[in-house]
Amino acid sequence: MRAATSIFAAVAVLLAGACTNFDREDRIEDMRVLAVRMEPPEILYSPLFLQPAAQRPPGFPLPTVDVAIEAFAFDPRGGTVRTSLQLCPNDAEDNSCRVYDPGEDLAAEPVGARDELAALLTPVVTEGAIAADATPVGRVLPATTTWHITPPVMDFFINDDERGNPIPSIFPITPRVVVEARNLDISEASEVQKERSFKRLPISIDLTSPDLPPEVSADLAQGLGITLCDAPISDEEFALQGRAACLERRLANENPGLRGFALEPDPEVLREGYVTDVEPDLGVGSLLSADPGALIAVTPVFSPDASEQYQVISFDIEASKIILLNRVEDLACTWYSTRGELSASLTALQNRDALGVTWRLPFDAQPGERDSMVLVVLDQRGGTAVGEITVEYR
Repeated sequence: MRAATSIFAAVAVLLAGACTNFDREDRIEDMRVLAVRMEPPEILYSPLFLQPAAQRPPGFPLPTVDVAIEAFAFDPRGGTVRTSLQLCPNDAEDNSCRVYDPGEDLAAEPVGARDELAALLTPVVTEGAIAADATPVGRVLPATTTWHITPPVMDFFINDDERGNPIPSIFPITPRVVVEARNLDISEASEVQKERSFKRLPISIDLTSPDLPPEVSADLAQGLGITLCDAPISDEEFALQGRAACLERRLANENPGLRGFALEPDPEVLREGYVTDVEPDLGVGSLLSADPGALIAVTPVFSPDASEQYQVISFDIEASKIILLNRVEDLACTWYSTRGELSASLTALQNRDALGVTWRLPFDAQPGERDSMVLVVLDQRGGTAVGEITVEYR
């Protein structure tokens, strides 16, 4: 028994030693992709797309949705960075989209749609140097692009059966936006040179689409065993987050409305809940002067509708029927810093009463140096907001 105990103790020491080599999740020291923000963060499509394009009735024009993509990548070391943004379909051969070649997919699509699809599926590559005085510290720019989701592109996303007919689904289609940021001035053999990240783009059917006459929407819902609401569901009923008797007018998700930060006069008493009723002391991107070792306490300030009510279409396996669920978003706040100590790396009302944090600045910082704290806010449906505070030391 003593020998076994010694073995377990040795293994524990080895594991403890190994863990000390892992990067801290809340520390931005090398190349990091912290967030990918899309505007809008969700696309709703009309049930008209469930008919082949040649069979759709005339007089119902389908829209083009422009989706702006912004990657939030950072490398405090500076250097020249190459950033790649790519859209990766659900059925791409490689889950991480590392080896996805759109050529075969493009060849299978109508000739008139190939240019639009190529613009979407071909990686967008940009290259630029990180400025020495970049604010926030080490922000990689440029990092934005816009994709145009035209009707032929939407047809591409929706899976077809063997006869080429679109397959209806109550569940979202979720292609991935894949981002890779590579620091060309860093040797991959010696340090972290690149990071790869992805984010889902939910594309959901809208049974309440205004593109259709009300009676057609009602027939579609009835075919699924769903009733459309005659009146809005009350806030009190949504707060219960239970079963819903009917489907409300479907609205696409919006990114959380982050307005900025409230400075807390007492770091021991952070404001509770979603703070929406105060004017932020700092904007979503702010530069402060501070002394080394100072303690900064902040709480994020949101717009009143940042935590949205929504409905989920689900399936009850026991009853073998489609059901509706009322939900209210819980915003999760993830905090990062280039130096210093954060009181928490994740704040959410499910975990604690307050969403704010304290940031103890490093004591050894020199005048003129800068550090940044970055906040990434996520909801449950792909919505993202990003804010940052940069300090310049006195």
